[in-house]
Amino acid sequence: MYIQPLKIFVIMLFIIAYKIHAQVQEYVFINIWDEYSQATSFPKAQGERTYIQPDINIDQASLAQFKSAYPAFENLIIDINNQLMFQYQIRQTPSRVIIKDGHVLLKETLLHAPHITTHTAIDKKMTTLSGKPLSKQQIQKDYRVLFFSDSLCPFQHIPDCQHRIAQNNELARHKPESILTIIKPFYVDEQSAQDYKKRFNINHHIVFDAQNQLFTQFEITDLPYWVVQDGNGKVIYRGAQVPQKYYLSL
Repeated sequence: MYIQPLKIFVIMLFIIAYKIHAQVQEYVFINIWDEYSQATSFPKAQGERTYIQPDINIDQASLAQFKSAYPAFENLIIDINNQLMFQYQIRQTPSRVIIKDGHVLLKETLLHAPHITTHTAIDKKMTTLSGKPLSKQQIQKDYRVLFFSDSLCPFQHIPDCQHRIAQNNELARHKPESILTIIKPFYVDEQSAQDYKKRFNINHHIVFDAQNQLFTQFEITDLPYWVVQDGNGKVIYRGAQVPQKYYLSL
């Protein structure tokens, strides 16, 4: 006799609890290019969580590729014209905003997960795409110019990359054996590096830095980017501008 009213009461409590929870919206602002290299440590969701990508250096193809690689971000959307960032005064990523009934309950900056590097990985054996064995010592001895690049060029997150690749190719035309192109390993595989070599008609050695050894060793944070070494392996130039040709004779 009392079972039916009790059942109705439980259902009503469930509906009320759901509505209360649904009133809370959580926006998590991320930058997918940062997430590729170092993931964010996300706290427990406080409401319906939506991931927001700032409308900077992004297109739908890049967004789709990221979501395909990381299904947890399936509901990631682009903040068109950065309307939400302006509305909630978000000045850096990753950050989150928790809103209830149109009022901000919490706004905070999130932390990246600890970045773990191992120095022993730098000496792990590598080979060029053509099969030449490489080591840290060999790279210091055999190459003067190291060109760090991204095989996804010409995506928006690497502006002017085609021009810089052309500049590096022109530099390599004079002494290809002294130049090594190093391909970034994040979100791509070695086939992507092979495609890059063919697409840009590379005539010098390329290595796919699968373990991120060389990017870590030379502390590369910008792309495309050059590092020049002298005959003793000492770095004498580094920057986003193409090195002078005379470096090849040092």
